[in-house]
Amino acid sequence: MGVRVVRWLTFVVLLAVGVAAAQDDPSTQLLRQAVELQKAGKLTEAITDYRTFLKAHPEAAPVRSNLGAALADEGHYADAVTEYTLALKADPSNDGIRLNLGLAWYKMGNIAKAVSEFEVVYGVQSANDPNHQRLALLLAECYLRQGKNDRVVSLLDPIQASEPNNYAIDYLLGTALLHQGQTMRGALLIQQLLKNGNTAEAHMLMAYTQYKAHDKGKALVEVNRAIALNPNLPEAYSLRGRLEFLEANPKGSEASFHKALAQDPNNFDALLWLGTLLRQEGRLPEAEKYLTRALQLQPAEIRARFQFARLCSDEGNNERAAELLQALIKDHPEYTEAHRTLATIYFRLGQPAEGRREKKTADGMDAAIRQRNEARGRSMTK
Repeated sequence: MGVRVVRWLTFVVLLAVGVAAAQDDPSTQLLRQAVELQKAGKLTEAITDYRTFLKAHPEAAPVRSNLGAALADEGHYADAVTEYTLALKADPSNDGIRLNLGLAWYKMGNIAKAVSEFEVVYGVQSANDPNHQRLALLLAECYLRQGKNDRVVSLLDPIQASEPNNYAIDYLLGTALLHQGQTMRGALLIQQLLKNGNTAEAHMLMAYTQYKAHDKGKALVEVNRAIALNPNLPEAYSLRGRLEFLEANPKGSEASFHKALAQDPNNFDALLWLGTLLRQEGRLPEAEKYLTRALQLQPAEIRARFQFARLCSDEGNNERAAELLQALIKDHPEYTEAHRTLATIYFRLGQPAEGRREKKTADGMDAAIRQRNEARGRSMTK
């Protein structure tokens, strides 16, 4: 999601390490100078001094962590990851360094690696730590971006009970509940947000509710209201793009997805839907760029795997498409559209028996769905 509930969660370890004992030792003076430069925001000079110091004292984990913090503040996240990793290797029980490593991964868009570090810190951090709730929100945001709605709910449910007026908690938890189909609980959180004023978060939750109810028109109205209140919500532009896509407005849809990605280059939904849109328009090289990135973020996600298989077929690589769909069906045998698409590809590959088998499977699934819907309709009219 694009709501940055934890922008302030930055931990700079500004040391006082006695690596060199003598007051007039040149290394000590250099280190003191690096720290002062970092405090003054002169990061380029501080980085140079830290690196010079570490050539003589490579074992100084706190200094290496300082260097990582300075690099991260300069936007050099890959270099920061390297320094934090080395610092953590020298001091594996230092949770501050581990948290900074997670933040660097987070800033790079590698949510999976960020989560692995955040979970370790959260697991050992005291509930009384003033940063505990902040880390819970960051972890919940990462889970939401991974599509792990159940983890968001289990993490935030206990916290929300004691923080009834926390916008960030209500929004993250409400979004996860709506994604799970828990509409009633999501609606309660919408009411809670509305009590605190006309907020973008409340309108976004209302938009998700309308979207789940298949009322695209009302959902679009709510999304636009959210954007009017807060134009810096990448998930709002992503949802608007999805709604415009479903309303057959490809130009508007593409523009909205690009706005979402301009604010959050790792917005999974925007990447997936934009890649799908471009694939359907025959803009295959562009589609591959976005679908590949979506798969890198969530390699097990069903829709991303399916769309990438469709892309391979559109590019003429039906053998690869068949392999991808076979693997997808093995993991999710109930995915009707994967069976239907695989049937078509088998026919293209000159394998009619396999094609008829997959078509029969898909038709049987469709028939079962129709029977369930008809039975549900009859029960509702009684």
